[in-house]
Amino acid sequence: MTTTTNVKSGKGLSDGVISELATYWNVLPGHEDELRAATQRFADVLHQIPPDKNIHTGLRDSRHVIFDNGQRLMWATTFENDWDPYFDDFVQIGVEHFLDWLQHTAQYTDVSAWVESSGGVEKFRLDNPDIEAQMKRTVGGLKAIVQSVQSPATGYFNQLSAWTMPQIVKAQRLQEAFQQVLDDPRAAEALQHPALEPLLEMAAD
Repeated sequence: MTTTTNVKSGKGLSDGVISELATYWNVLPGHEDELRAATQRFADVLHQIPPDKNIHTGLRDSRHVIFDNGQRLMWATTFENDWDPYFDDFVQIGVEHFLDWLQHTAQYTDVSAWVESSGGVEKFRLDNPDIEAQMKRTVGGLKAIVQSVQSPATGYFNQLSAWTMPQIVKAQRLQEAFQQVLDDPRAAEALQHPALEPLLEMAAD
């Protein structure tokens, strides 16, 4: 299969502002239970990241699925940023969190070689004053490994593809602020102005 790449989604497909990445890994024999626990730890790490940082990376969601009687693993994400800055920022949540589950896959041989050739895990710590240069020099190797096990979607749809996370968060905050206005009895007279009628109609939905 011939696959083209583009700035927005890399090898995957896009729908509006959102792109998809689906990768398929071979699970090492006997490692299913350890892999299952590691993928849960990875999800826990993402849950603990401040929302503003996740919004900066453009990460919409991430999921691991073990299938084929424990022999295969799918890791899929969707994201808003362009492929290269998305992957660069996502990796900076901590390479060690990726290695935690990757070590249970057959592809870890290549990943381990990439880590060694990059100077070791400690080179990717955020307190490394050379971290940005380190990422530019080395993260392309990890991207190549990930894309070597990527199968682009043949069709992709996302209901919220027209809106970015900053737009969604802003709309939510505006709704909460307007609700505070509605709850203030002093606002009743001001809201009678015809110019505010669309807001009142929306609030009534």
